Amino acid sequence: MPPAGAHSPEAAMIEPNQTAYILKVTRPDEAELIGSLVMFYAVITTSEDEALAVVRQAVKADAVVEPTGVRLAQQTASALNLEAGLARAL
Repeated sequence: MPPAGAHSPEAAMIEPNQTAYILKVTRPDEAELIGSLVMFYAVITTSEDEALAVVRQAVKADAVVEPTGVRLAQQTASALNLEAGLARAL
């Protein structure tokens, strides 16, 4: 039995119509007077537009979310324990 909160090995199983997308998120850095904080998120969805919507819901309203054109291989998505429809900061 896996520990509480652990993901099942099948968590990142990408269905034939799904892809693991990487998205770039940029937002003002509250700790600095000048500059931005840049992070990358991964999400498994059926389209890049859906991936953008999922990440936009997961980050603060002042963040700019943009596609990177990068997709993850099934093995990488599994190693990261990605779950379809949930954004994961990398």
